[in-house]
Amino acid sequence: MPHNVVAFVGQNENRILRVVAEQFLDLMKPYGIQGHVIDLHNPDWQNQLEPLVKEGVLFAFGSAGIGAALSLNEKNLWDAIQVPFISSLADHPAQMPANHRINARFVVNGYHYREHFDVQRKIIRSAQMSTMLPHGITPNPDCDKIPWSKRSRRIVFLKSGGDPEAKRAQWTGWPIKLREILEESSRQALQGPTGDVTPVVMDCVKSYGLEFGEKRDMLLAMLNEVDWYVRLFRLTMMARALCRVEADIFGARWEHIDRAKSRARFHPSVDAASMHGLFADTKFIVNVTPNFASGTHERVPNGFAAKACVVSDDNTYTLTKFHELPNYFGFSWTDPSWEEKLIDHLESPRTYDEDLEPAFQMAQEEFSGLKFMQSMIQTAEVVRFGERVFGRHETAPAQ
Repeated sequence: MPHNVVAFVGQNENRILRVVAEQFLDLMKPYGIQGHVIDLHNPDWQNQLEPLVKEGVLFAFGSAGIGAALSLNEKNLWDAIQVPFISSLADHPAQMPANHRINARFVVNGYHYREHFDVQRKIIRSAQMSTMLPHGITPNPDCDKIPWSKRSRRIVFLKSGGDPEAKRAQWTGWPIKLREILEESSRQALQGPTGDVTPVVMDCVKSYGLEFGEKRDMLLAMLNEVDWYVRLFRLTMMARALCRVEADIFGARWEHIDRAKSRARFHPSVDAASMHGLFADTKFIVNVTPNFASGTHERVPNGFAAKACVVSDDNTYTLTKFHELPNYFGFSWTDPSWEEKLIDHLESPRTYDEDLEPAFQMAQEEFSGLKFMQSMIQTAEVVRFGERVFGRHETAPAQ
């Protein structure tokens, strides 16, 4: 069996993709699997890949589809070299639809959230294989270095933002009918709890008497706009709430927040390699969940793995999984007093040194990074079996 696994990364904020890929690959070393990270912005990437292919590659993967559409002699690279490639997909497919419809038999869409899998199945409808992948994190090596009550930072919100009204202002260039749908869909989504915005947008489109037919890219573009606007709106609400307490907000694009009377401190993005240490020296990790209801954002289990408390907006999944955990505080955007309850919780004198173990164990067991890697190995086995037994061994043209 090939012993090499290759992760592809590209440019992204705070090096998160490279750091996380390296951490996941390290989990496989005890099993004799050698991990390699290749940056596609390195002009020498092909020379890095070639000797690994000659040795044998078990599978390759990339977050958000980075590396899935590479080509070789006008064919998809992974079909040409017959190596399974798995796209690890956690963002809404409407952000980059092309990365969810790669015309290749060896490229698999791996979704972490059921809502995104459903967008693939119902709207994008790629001919390639798609599957669900478990959401995994890597252990925090610093989790026991500083007791909860002695940690130097009380509240940390690690997330870049953006001005929702600047996003909304871009809609003035859209046709009036589409602009009305964007406005109405956003209003309806913001009236509800955290969850999937896709059915909201599709129902609104239908109510306006529109059917896009094969022009699915137009529908996906509208989904992307509403998804981003709702996310930015709620991120901004959280940042403004945290200005009332002594919080540390790390990330870019918070210029639209009035800081004149803010108790919160704003910092640039931190390098991803320092995230474990930052979380392990923090009492409360703050999360705002993207627009899905079938899972949680990795900030939540990463907070648990750091033996920190976590505060987050709730969705269907978190209501079921986390509310019995003493160091988790969830709220709903539909609660008129959510902000006051949040502030009261963050400023409470209660200590949690003795209450962290159940959530820590859940992070280790239910969000195991090893299970994530094993799931990709199993998916690669399915691809190889399918091609060996049923495949035509044809290569498809690169897109």
